[in-house]
Amino acid sequence: MTIRRTTRALVVIAALGSFVLASAACTPEEQAAFKAAVAARQADKFANAISEAGLARLRACESGGRYNAVSSNGAYRGAYQFSRSTWNATAGRHYPHLRGIDPAAAAPADQDRMTRALWATGGPGHWPVCSRRV
Repeated sequence: MTIRRTTRALVVIAALGSFVLASAACTPEEQAAFKAAVAARQADKFANAISEAGLARLRACESGGRYNAVSSNGAYRGAYQFSRSTWNATAGRHYPHLRGIDPAAAAPADQDRMTRALWATGGPGHWPVCSRRV
C-alpha cells in the first residue's frame, strides 16, 4: 500500500469512527442534524476562510452573537452586520439563492456561509474594528 492510499484509508477510518461515535450517543434527529452539518461544511467552498472560533469572535463583536441583530439606523443587519448591498453583491457572486434575503432574517448557517465568502474574497477589511479580534 502506498503512502497516499494509507493516508486516504486513515482519513476514511477516522471519519467513520467519529460518525459511529457520534451516532452511538445521539438521537436520530441529532444524527440527521450532524450529517447535514457535515455535508454543508464539506459543500462550502469557503469553509476554511475563517475558523469557527474566528466566526464566533467576529459575531460576538459585531452583534453580541445575535443572528437577528439590526443596527440602530437599520443599515447593518444580522450577526455580522451586513449592509443589504454587500449581502446582495456577495450572494450574487457566490450564493444566488440568498440574494434579496434580509441578512437579519437569514438562517445562521447562511450568515456564516456568506461571511466566509466575503472574508475569503474581500478580506477582513469589511469588519474594520472587529476583524482585529479574529
